[in-house]
Amino acid sequence: MTYDCIIIGAGPAGVAAAVHMKRTGLNIVLIEKKNIGGLLRNANLIENYLGFPEGISGKRFAGCLRRHLQRLRIPLIREEVTTIRKRKRFIVQTEQRSYSCRHVIIATGTVPKKAGIPGEASLEGKKIFYEISDMPESRTKKTIVVIGGGDVAFDYALQLSERGHMPIIFTKGKIRCLPILRERAKRKGIRYMERCCPKRVRESGKRIEVLCSSGRLMADCMLVATGRKRHYPRIMTASRKGLHFAGAARDRRYRYAHIAAGDALRAAANVIHASLHPPLL
Repeated sequence: MTYDCIIIGAGPAGVAAAVHMKRTGLNIVLIEKKNIGGLLRNANLIENYLGFPEGISGKRFAGCLRRHLQRLRIPLIREEVTTIRKRKRFIVQTEQRSYSCRHVIIATGTVPKKAGIPGEASLEGKKIFYEISDMPESRTKKTIVVIGGGDVAFDYALQLSERGHMPIIFTKGKIRCLPILRERAKRKGIRYMERCCPKRVRESGKRIEVLCSSGRLMADCMLVATGRKRHYPRIMTASRKGLHFAGAARDRRYRYAHIAAGDALRAAANVIHASLHPPLL
């Protein structure tokens, strides 16, 4: 089977493109290696998306996206795309199989950057995490070090506080988050340490030992929020005709759901136009 379009990534951009193309009757499929919703699954409260004046949690928003896909019966393949090649058609290769299509929309978003702290690599996935949605839930109060001084770091800290944990924010530079997030953290009594980057982290029994210029801190785990970088499969073709980028995979500077969705709609409209009005030979 050759699809009209394969969309890679099921965040706001990928879902927006899929919904728009499905309604026009194109034969499409959505491929996502993790869960629907993308980075928004980590958000404590989305307050700037039109239609939700009281705000909506990231988990609820991801649920809305999932139901929209289900209502339109948009096929979803849970695999990771590794490479994209092109012959007469695009060949989208996953770890399991390959798929053929005329157009590809890459909406894979971003992946988190590492903190670069000595000892970090050996604790990844055990005591150090990069997205709050990947952290195991616990009803026991924990001391959690949050690395980063931007919006995401403070949003994570607020979520951890609401879950009954004790977050402590460390940032190597000045705090860069929105004033409203800093004020909320202040009201919650969340501690933050400016210009204090951990120099080393290591496992100590069931906890971790974090060494920094001000001394030693014992914590239960660490959550890193030091920025993100674009991520997409390996592209093994010189011809980019029919290949489209959308959302943060196209431009990581503006990580807003509205921008991602609008960007994806433009890409989807281009696919629809090319599919329904092919050039005359």
